[in-house]
Amino acid sequence: MSIRKRIAKGFMAVLPTGVFLAVQYAFTIFVMVLVTVFIAIGSPGMNSAALGQSASEILMDSIMDIQVIAQLLTLLVTAPWFFFAFVYKKRKIKILQVFRPDRLAGLVILSIGFYLVINCYMAVFKWALPGVMSNYEALVEESGLAGLTLMSTIATLVLAPLGEEIVYRGLTLGYLRQTGMPFLAANILQAAVFGLVHMNWVQGGYAFLLGILLGYVYRKAGTLAAPIILHMLFNFSGTYLAGALDTVPDGMWWIGLLLIFVMIICTTAGLWLTFRGPEWGEQE
Repeated sequence: MSIRKRIAKGFMAVLPTGVFLAVQYAFTIFVMVLVTVFIAIGSPGMNSAALGQSASEILMDSIMDIQVIAQLLTLLVTAPWFFFAFVYKKRKIKILQVFRPDRLAGLVILSIGFYLVINCYMAVFKWALPGVMSNYEALVEESGLAGLTLMSTIATLVLAPLGEEIVYRGLTLGYLRQTGMPFLAANILQAAVFGLVHMNWVQGGYAFLLGILLGYVYRKAGTLAAPIILHMLFNFSGTYLAGALDTVPDGMWWIGLLLIFVMIICTTAGLWLTFRGPEWGEQE
């Protein structure tokens, strides 16, 4: 492949993230302007400070609704893009391979094990950099993701995995591979971009680790359905298993040891079930 084509494919690998962020921010700004205009029309004479404060309060109350709509708009752009760029010309799609009982069980077990790995990562981060962790927890609280509502569930467990897998494991990793880059380097690079767009050290760090795992799952499965399902299961663990762990009283040290044991067993078993044998679409 010529240098010019490699550069073009490299540009195409960066473009999905730009589109992803542009749609999200453009819609948020549009809603902000619209809300501000309606408040100004309904309350003539309100000073700019009060107007901004009122608009901000309305936006924060509706943050999850805005996020869900922004995610849907992103999917309207990126899903057809991925389909026609990487799926349409393939002879067959291996989606059904994901739903074999042993493979689906592997993804479920792996999601629990990897969530516990990330839980250990968070505990170390909190011990080493408590100030950074406090800022992250405040950010999560403000974003509305901490509350278990219908819209936050749709955003976190359905739309985020769909959109992020299409953009990063589908488009970004796909275009990086078309440059001729080795899979290891391409996978690390897409995971690094995936981590950076989270825009904070805590979430960005574990998103990078998750992105590497999801990239390898995509390669093994041969279908984006596998990392999408694993991502959904991971977010489910991060939402509901995390809520259950928060109810454990402090001082019960043996619970921590038990969780480490479960983490090792689930991660090992999940990796074995997921990555054993040939590629998923090939005959065994």
